[in-house]
Amino acid sequence: MTTELTEELENTIAELAIRRKLMIYARGIDRLDPDLVRSAFHPDAVLVYGQPGTVDSFVENMSKGLTTYSLTQHFIGNVIIDVSGNTARSEAYCLARHRNPAQNGKAENDFLWGGRYVDKFEKRDGEWAITHRTCVHDYTRFDDVGEKWEAASAFTQGQHNKSDIVFKD
Repeated sequence: MTTELTEELENTIAELAIRRKLMIYARGIDRLDPDLVRSAFHPDAVLVYGQPGTVDSFVENMSKGLTTYSLTQHFIGNVIIDVSGNTARSEAYCLARHRNPAQNGKAENDFLWGGRYVDKFEKRDGEWAITHRTCVHDYTRFDDVGEKWEAASAFTQGQHNKSDIVFKD
């Protein structure tokens, strides 16, 4: 195998590992699983969600803040990854829907957040993880929840916690 082909194959494998970390992060956020969220980052990572913070502070805030919603769904797409040896940079678009429950006489509403994760990754001890993340805000929107699909109750319902079907054998 040529050196160029070997490097291209290694970069492709790295991209797959990095994409998986991005998806694991989204699952961890939506299932309120702090261990999964933590696993997307190296322990010394810097996370800039407004202000710079640590993985521990982010997980603590996520665990408290996201419980106020009845569900969240983070969709990550348009991912561009540039690998250079044991480091990589990525930009990933995110659409995050947050369902606010009905309260105080107000109907349920959906808070839609559109933004991007601009990340630096490193491969350490054979594992890719984020070392620096800047969360970029592009837009937000609130929509009242009106009609709901009547047939939805016949389906397995997603859970905003670790009792979701994805964790069952």
